[in-house]
Amino acid sequence: MSLVTDEQFKQFIDDSKWLQKNYNELIKEFNLEYIAIRNHNVVAHHKEMNEFERELKQSNIPILDVVVEFIRDKRNEV
Repeated sequence: MSLVTDEQFKQFIDDSKWLQKNYNELIKEFNLEYIAIRNHNVVAHHKEMNEFERELKQSNIPILDVVVEFIRDKRNEV
């Protein structure tokens, strides 16, 4: 038995693609923050991992239903 349904997997792939497509816009609002994306929406975000985890837990959204990413502006990195 799989832990992830086909629908969850498809949504994860779709949200991952959305994240990559919108990364530069997300930098403007969430630079140096952890974000959780579900259905093309940021459903949780915070600069501190502990606070991010708490916010995500309080939202009652299962971790398997979100894409999690740490957003940072990589354009100026060497």
